[in-house]
Amino acid sequence: MKYRSTRGTNEETFKKVLFAGLAEDGGLYVPMNWPQIDVNKIDKNISYKDLTKLILYPFVKDFISIIELENIINISYSKQFSSENLVSFKELSDNEILVELFNGPTLAFKDFAMQLLIPLFDHFLEKEKKKINLIVATSGDTGSAAINAVKQSKNISIFCLYPSKRISDFQRRQMSTVTESNIFLCEIDGTFDDCQKIVKDILKDTQYSSENNISAVNSINWARILIQCVYYYYTYINYFDASRPTVNFSVPTGNFGDIYAGYVAYKMGLPINKLIVATNENDILHRFINTGIYQTESVKKTTSPSMDIQIASNFERLLFDIMSQSNEKTASAMNLFEEKGKLTVERQDLNIISNIFASESTHQEDVNKIISNVHEIHSYLIDPHTATGINASRKTNDSDRMNFTLSTAHPVKFSETVEMAVGKNLDLLSNYKDLFSKDEKIHSIQNNTDEVKKFILENKN
Repeated sequence: MKYRSTRGTNEETFKKVLFAGLAEDGGLYVPMNWPQIDVNKIDKNISYKDLTKLILYPFVKDFISIIELENIINISYSKQFSSENLVSFKELSDNEILVELFNGPTLAFKDFAMQLLIPLFDHFLEKEKKKINLIVATSGDTGSAAINAVKQSKNISIFCLYPSKRISDFQRRQMSTVTESNIFLCEIDGTFDDCQKIVKDILKDTQYSSENNISAVNSINWARILIQCVYYYYTYINYFDASRPTVNFSVPTGNFGDIYAGYVAYKMGLPINKLIVATNENDILHRFINTGIYQTESVKKTTSPSMDIQIASNFERLLFDIMSQSNEKTASAMNLFEEKGKLTVERQDLNIISNIFASESTHQEDVNKIISNVHEIHSYLIDPHTATGINASRKTNDSDRMNFTLSTAHPVKFSETVEMAVGKNLDLLSNYKDLFSKDEKIHSIQNNTDEVKKFILENKN
């Protein structure tokens, strides 16, 4: 399996793609072809671990044997998940299912990728006796998942950038109370988009990145996308209904990574009817899917901070695909966007997108109503991101198919919002009091790429 950049033609290997994160030309890596995985030929009783091995192996087999991959997966997913099957489900009705992806150690879907991604890094680092420095921008959940996975590594240090006062206290403390010497939590006075820009600027500086052994674990890293597409297959297999062979997935998304993983599953043959982009007031993706105009606005602070984003990194991968995989067209469009903050696709390209994607934007008052409604009717708590997903799914109103909503975070991570929405004190934090009693370790750094570079140089592995 070979890979190429969305902005270039050079063929690269999985190992190069894993460690590079961002391509040298500023593009994102994508596979040269899509292996077809026929869900109808998969054992309906397959375990999540075995399914992960089945889906990942065609993409990595040039560098990892099937036995090595199996061992890495078993070790990665044998601890810290509260559900034996890793993924669990909540049925709101016979065709409205929540896919619970918050059973990992940091209570968010990011654990699926991070718990496996870091051991993949270590697999190669151990063989080559090397060490690396990871950089990551987080809107809350990616950072805590990455830090949890990295803290036990002997080969990796991590520099995690988060926007000051734009994540929940629970999310911040999940990161700031980790005291291992290879963990560096960096508070940036800005938005997530500012943090993400710093990460990309550092990766684009290939001399600096190479000299300091820097890699990235945001969803710009192809391996993360690949790992996340597994739970789309797992969900379909667990709810297969021959009378309703195609299904819908509603996905709360800000950086377009989690829903792009669904698109990868679709490209590999999973019978998906619609991938529904669920957003909050930061609705650049919703506006694009409806108008073909991709244009930034100011970032609005909401109670679903993982979607408080105006520049969705993985959007470039979709753009590349609908532009007939033309690196020249993609590079031109993205350069225009980076210069003007706006790009427009032609009607025929928008029609291609509309064939598989739908979208909905949910504002705060409706988020609260949905949290309250689900609790009242089902005695079940959801977080604000999941609420946007439920709303988007219901607005699609497809009663002829199975409708899945990815429940991306545990409600305890947003306890204040959840308790306010249901109108009562649920004491959600009672089992996490130690998290709020520990000292925090945070490094405040200016919203400036050079300042972050300097900090990395002073503390690198």
